[in-house]
Amino acid sequence: MQLTPADAQMYWLSDRMPNDQFLLFCFATDAGVDEVREAVRRRTDVMGKLLCRVRDVPRHLDYPYWCPRPFGDDLVAEYRLDDPSWGNVQNALGALVATVLDARVSPWRLHVFTGVRGAPLCDGAALVVVWQVSHAFADGRGATALARALFGADEPPASPRPDRGPVAWEMVVRAAARFPAQVVRLARSGRRAAAAARALDAATAAGEIPAPAAGRPLVGVNCDPGTERSVRAVVFRSAAFRGGGHTVTVVALTAISVALSRFLETRGESVPDRLGVEVTVAVGAVGSANNNYRNVGVDLFVTESDLGVRAARIAADLGARRERVTDPLFAQRDAAAEHVPAPLSRFGIVRYASPRPVTVTGNTVVSSVFRGSADLALAGGPVVFSAGFPALSPAMALTHGVYGLGETVTIGVAAGSRVIPDLDAYEQMVRDAVAEVGAALSPAR
Repeated sequence: MQLTPADAQMYWLSDRMPNDQFLLFCFATDAGVDEVREAVRRRTDVMGKLLCRVRDVPRHLDYPYWCPRPFGDDLVAEYRLDDPSWGNVQNALGALVATVLDARVSPWRLHVFTGVRGAPLCDGAALVVVWQVSHAFADGRGATALARALFGADEPPASPRPDRGPVAWEMVVRAAARFPAQVVRLARSGRRAAAAARALDAATAAGEIPAPAAGRPLVGVNCDPGTERSVRAVVFRSAAFRGGGHTVTVVALTAISVALSRFLETRGESVPDRLGVEVTVAVGAVGSANNNYRNVGVDLFVTESDLGVRAARIAADLGARRERVTDPLFAQRDAAAEHVPAPLSRFGIVRYASPRPVTVTGNTVVSSVFRGSADLALAGGPVVFSAGFPALSPAMALTHGVYGLGETVTIGVAAGSRVIPDLDAYEQMVRDAVAEVGAALSPAR
């Protein structure tokens, strides 16, 4: 089976801009790596979809193929720390999230930290695993579903391994045979996309569809993050995010509006009135693509001092942005990309230049994913919490992830170390902001 155009673009883009996902799960057990490896091996015997790798077409004349690979010890890697404290695990994760998988070997790897002391909400030793996943293989929702199957208590859903696929010369012949029809389909879909774009503009002008968010002025964290990373997983009980009838995402965005504003002020920066965030929004699946989401700009309304009112305005703006990108016209406008021949698609990515922009969609990125109930287990240990760390980019040196699991919510923070050398200070700002917003949204207020 071939990668879809959307997934292939993620695969090619990883050479220019690291975009792997890192799903952290903490389990209450002192199990060792051998037990973890055996548990994962048993699950992948059933989940054949996980035993795959990417195979390129010669000269990239067509989109790559998924082909099978066996389970190997390389898929479960142990991190040995002289002092396996939670703080040292987070330091090690800073180096880990700067890496990129070679999907031609495997689109995923499980990193294992055993005997971790002082992990949040854990009384004894903990097992911390980080599932690194190529974005070509899954988006946030897809990676969460696969992780739940991998660590679930029930028998995982069975899936076959990919077919062997064509050999190199067959790939080239297929690519040559497909190219003329692809060009014709691209021309036809391009006309349909242009018509959809005109209809989208008309509906927007008529007020039937919310207008797109305008670009936002850059702040100090909208810069090259450098090569070194720092991360923090800030773990809370989910009760801290229940208030005002808002979703966890909205409460988290309100807290981030407080923390980010204060952080900029401590750096001597003025906080722009239109400080905003770039939020990932899930959209309907397009064919068999693994990536089905859009990024939208959401205002943080930092000039509104009443945090209850601010949260309501953030919720409304997020709803408007979601309404726009989930409208059928939006998908129709972008449908032509599914018919671009692979050489043209890859050429655009390889030649992509990334100068510092004049404006940004959001001043920081926020990805919010609910990872389900806390009924997962690994090597006999129950899950305690989950986290993640969205990738940085050339104009984004600070990102946030919001991850709910059972009765916990974790805000994962990733930053370029040269831009934010003391991430502990920002972590405390996030903690204080969550408490402040929770108090403001409390019914007893």
